[in-house]
Amino acid sequence: MFLFRLMSYLFGHVSLLVQGEALEKFINMASGRGIYLWDITKVGADKIMVRVRLSGIKPLRHIARSTGSRFKIESREGMPFVFQRMKKRKVLVVGALIFLAVLYMLSSFIWFIEVTGTSKLAPKEVLKAARQAGLAPGVMKRSVDTSAVERAVKDRLPTVSWVGVYIKGTKAVVEIVEKKIPEGVGNQQPAHIVAKKAGLVKEILVLSGQPAVKEGDTVVAGQVLISGEIIPAEKPESELNDQMPEEIPAPIAQPKYVHARGMVRARVWYEGYGEAQLVEKGKRPSGKRVERVCMKIAGKEIILKGPQEIPFQEYETKQEVKSLPKWRNISIPVEVINIQYLELVPYRDQRTLSEARKLAEEKALSAVRAKMPDGARILEQRVERVETGQEENLVRVKVFVESLEEIGQEKEFNP
Repeated sequence: MFLFRLMSYLFGHVSLLVQGEALEKFINMASGRGIYLWDITKVGADKIMVRVRLSGIKPLRHIARSTGSRFKIESREGMPFVFQRMKKRKVLVVGALIFLAVLYMLSSFIWFIEVTGTSKLAPKEVLKAARQAGLAPGVMKRSVDTSAVERAVKDRLPTVSWVGVYIKGTKAVVEIVEKKIPEGVGNQQPAHIVAKKAGLVKEILVLSGQPAVKEGDTVVAGQVLISGEIIPAEKPESELNDQMPEEIPAPIAQPKYVHARGMVRARVWYEGYGEAQLVEKGKRPSGKRVERVCMKIAGKEIILKGPQEIPFQEYETKQEVKSLPKWRNISIPVEVINIQYLELVPYRDQRTLSEARKLAEEKALSAVRAKMPDGARILEQRVERVETGQEENLVRVKVFVESLEEIGQEKEFNP
């Protein structure tokens, strides 16, 4: 049955509405002449629907005259009709064929490389080692020896313990497993903890290093909070004289350099500004939208989906362009463009003085929060209205915020 339907689709078939009083005779005569009718359905007292191949239409005309029946074609299906419709859109068909051919050709190359499993190692170092082994965007998949790439990456990067290279479609995945470094053997470069911004020190916790400030101190940006240079405490001069003869000079205490670690929290102050109109006019999206999909071939656009004319008087657009990647510095002039047209309608919002002040405060607080780091806690905030002495359509406010936050950051140095 499947083979029969496939052949019918390839050679084409039609649905006929047959009308007459001798429909049984019509069907029997068609069967006797070797014309196969299927999906025979009765739709009325003297009407039936049948399907027949294109080759059977001409013989059926003689049978219809003999039985006093008549028929008309209701629908056409199959490849001959598809080709007939394609003849009317030659440019679209040629563009689609070119697109499919280029897409098939480009699928033989690797265009994207993804590095996974790295934590301390930079992905660009892995990509550089893989490129030296022959794995880079634009190379043919069959020319890549994944085993050779794995060995090369492992040899060039001593911190890597295992490498796996997998090719999935046009993307190559380089999976990395790094060697585990024992705790405390990591970065031993001497470093201070310095202030990122000005503030009043509220809490200080030193894990390693020497504290350079104390609670209650006011600090500025760049000031050392926890020093990575530990200077030993000097012994009293009388004690040194008792331990050593007079002719031997006292030894000079040597500082110790460490990578400072700790936490410094401080009170930090911010200022934000916001304004809101009492009467605001403008245009904004109404929620209605239409979408158009086009194919651009060598500068010529063909609309694949969507309206020819935009039904809105005023609108804004959002456009997304998908194009084929370059191959060996050759640009393929085929793009698929998805454009959304959003209708704009005029609006007029009138606010009371309290509503405008509240909106201005929200804008000012948003500006302040954008400056604050994650984890900061607001201790106090104060709002002041800005008066200009003139009557205007604006309400202006300033917001002053005091927060408690971590202000330390590491800064390496050379002893």
